[in-house]
Order: sequence, then C-alpha cells, then structure tokens
Amino acid sequence: MHKITVMNSKGGCGKTTIATNLAAYYAHQGNATCLTDHDPQGSSLNWLNRRDKNSPIIHGINANHKAINSQNCEEFQPPIGTQVSIVDSPAGIGLDTIKLRRLLEDTDTLILPVLPSPIDIHACAHFIETLLIQGGAKEIGLKFSDIGVVANRVKSNTVSYRKLRKFLDRLGIPFVASLADAQNYVFANENGLGIHELNKSRNVKDHEQWSELLSWIDKKNIEK
Repeated sequence: MHKITVMNSKGGCGKTTIATNLAAYYAHQGNATCLTDHDPQGSSLNWLNRRDKNSPIIHGINANHKAINSQNCEEFQPPIGTQVSIVDSPAGIGLDTIKLRRLLEDTDTLILPVLPSPIDIHACAHFIETLLIQGGAKEIGLKFSDIGVVANRVKSNTVSYRKLRKFLDRLGIPFVASLADAQNYVFANENGLGIHELNKSRNVKDHEQWSELLSWIDKKNIEK
C-alpha cells in the first residue's frame, strides 16, 4: 500500500482539494483507494458523499482531530487490500509534535501544498522546520526526496509566485508541481468529482499540471 499524506499546518492552502483529487484519480485508475479525513470540518468526506454512486468507489474514513491519538485502532486503518491511501491532515497539526509524528507514521509520500503569498511562504518555512526537526521526519523514515511541495492556486505571471519559486528552490525539498487557480476545481468539488473525471475538453491545462505531480508520486511508489 502506498500512503500519501497531504499536510500543512496552515489552513486554507488547498489540502482537501489535493487529497480528494488524488483519491479520485487513483480510484479512476482502478486502484483500491482509501481517503482518510482528519479535518474536524469533514470537507473530504463531504466531497465523498457528493460522489455519484456510479463513480469509482473510494473508501472513506472519518478520523477527526481527536482520532489521531487513536490512529492505531483498527477502525482508523485502511481496509485490507487498499492499494493507495490518501490522508487529509487537519490544520494546526504542527503545533503538536506528538500528533504530527503519529500522523506521519508509515507515510511513503508527503505532499505540502503552499499558496504564493508572503504569509503562506513564511508559514510553510516554519512548518518545514518543525517537520524536519521536532516532527522527526528522518526518524520515521521520511527522506527529503519523499517530501514534495506543491504551489497551489497559482497565477504564474505574478511577483508573489516568483518569490515562492525562489523560496522553494532554496529548500532542498522537491518542488513538484504548480496548480492553477481554476474554476474547474470548484465545479469538481461541488459535484464530488476529481479534475481527471471532468470532460477533457475543459481541463487540458489542469491535466498537464497534474501530470507532473502524479509522475513524481508514481516514481516514488516504484522506488519504494
């Protein structure tokens, strides 16, 4: 099983959007897929509940913030036979390093979404420091190469995006993709769909952007 955790301590950076689209993609590819929602608002599971019954099946797990303390309990584990497990982490997770380590257990690939704004860049830098030092990423087996930063809701021809790229280039952590600020994500979310399940004629650019992220994840999976 390949466990992909989507995480950032700051809310509003698009963790749920990335988590749900990953789940939809891998389910659409025929993988037995599980989506675990640790957000108290339950955004990922709300999306899952909006999916059409004829859409590829995704197993959902409701694991609110308190459930991180009991993550070893059987009810919070993906079903036997799961091939891809996607974890949507709660905001503020970096404030509790014990819960941070517990949530990262058995993670194969860690995705950090970040928005191209000065506040988000600063928050991302602080969280990465927490993750690598206090969160003990190395101690639990996560390498720099297992962590990928995704620039989310990007408008490429802006000063803030160029500053983000410059910041990410200095981290030494893979910068794997830039995802545009597009209405397709709003439409997909409202209908319980993933970006790859929309009509291809309306989202060619989105497919191209996602191909970079998916290629990187699949490469990591092969290496594992």
